[in-house]
Amino acid sequence: MATKKNDGMTLHDLLLQKLSVLYDVEKQLVKTLPKLAKAATDKELVDGFKVHFEETENHVKRLEQIFEMLDAKPKSSLKSAGIRGIVEDGAWVIKNVEPDEALDANLIAAASYAEHYEMAGYKAAIAWATEMGHEDVVELLSETLEEEVAADEKLAMLAKDKIDAKVEKMDEDEEEEE
Repeated sequence: MATKKNDGMTLHDLLLQKLSVLYDVEKQLVKTLPKLAKAATDKELVDGFKVHFEETENHVKRLEQIFEMLDAKPKSSLKSAGIRGIVEDGAWVIKNVEPDEALDANLIAAASYAEHYEMAGYKAAIAWATEMGHEDVVELLSETLEEEVAADEKLAMLAKDKIDAKVEKMDEDEEEEE
């Protein structure tokens, strides 16, 4: 069922565009996550990036499956400027922040930006697919969204743990100085 929009595009067309952009986003992250893992100094963060890399590869496969279900192909001309900016910020962090807790905290922040960007895209795609009655597509997109939310929650916990540990160390250092 195709719902017309004012510019002549249908909701189906918009969904395919959003899916194409999400496909580009996921492919960019497949390239980027190994760089983040290599730069991270905290073993738990390195492992988290590696796990999410594997999940992201599955996100690409899921999107390919969705395109097949919709009898379509991703438009390679649709590139996400947003994810490219986020990736560029991460590259800047790797190049300019010394390898320690500050680097890991910045890598966590960069990865969290990416997760939130992805979540927003998946929520829109889910809403549109729901509106059109594509329950099988909604199911696959929801599975990916759940993984993105879980990844963001893990990043938040890592950030909190790092900040708590840093504060404790600063408190101990101050006590030793007294």
